[in-house]
Amino acid sequence: MTEATEQRTLTAVRSELDQPQWSVVSFDAREGSGLTYDAAVKLLAEREAAGVYGLCIITDEAASRVR
Repeated sequence: MTEATEQRTLTAVRSELDQPQWSVVSFDAREGSGLTYDAAVKLLAEREAAGVYGLCIITDEAASRVR
């Protein structure tokens, strides 16, 4: 992979992580949605510290299919 190709790949990945398209879900509920990935990481840490279990970060689209 050339340096230019690698840079485009990193930019595309970073751009997707910056989009407000991430949700934090637990065993019981969607804890938050419409988040950037960084905001989702922070929310996950807050919920984990509060004792909420089964947490993960997924896209809003995937979270919409979770019951």
